[in-house]
Amino acid sequence: MSQSDIFMALDHGLKQAGSVQTPGETHGTLTGMLCIDNEQPPAAAVDDVEAENLTAALEALREMTLEGLFDPDLSFTPLLPDDDEHSLDRRVNALARWCSGFLFGLSYRGRFDPDQLSDEVREIVTDLTELSKAELTAEEDADSAEADYAELVEYVRVGVQMIFLELQPRREGPETRETLH
Repeated sequence: MSQSDIFMALDHGLKQAGSVQTPGETHGTLTGMLCIDNEQPPAAAVDDVEAENLTAALEALREMTLEGLFDPDLSFTPLLPDDDEHSLDRRVNALARWCSGFLFGLSYRGRFDPDQLSDEVREIVTDLTELSKAELTAEEDADSAEADYAELVEYVRVGVQMIFLELQPRREGPETRETLH
């Protein structure tokens, strides 16, 4: 299942379930939870809805996320609306909600202590907090705003990888987890 397919399936499932969460916010929450505990069940990322009709999409999202986070080539990507199909305003809003979900996921079980992080990673968490408030301003020209958005997405992508690697330094990836006893 491609990232775009997962986004659409998750969006459809969340709407059917009556959730106010967006696919990006759900992915951000799940990603934050996985940074703390990579055994986290995917349904925990969805609040106040029956996740039965979302099970397949959430499980695919969890596996895709873990593969990206454990990938030595740093292939993790936040689940956001497609650039070609959605307005910049919607994508900026989705990025802000993704960051908000991520921060919620980190603190979900109360085991996240930013004081235990390196200064560099603590700064990334602070930046993600600021990005959770991001919005498009009217005075930005379209080309500059698109370039800024692309840079922010890349910063989030790499920053989350750094947070994950600092919080999960000795964990094994999903493909090796099953062979360990």
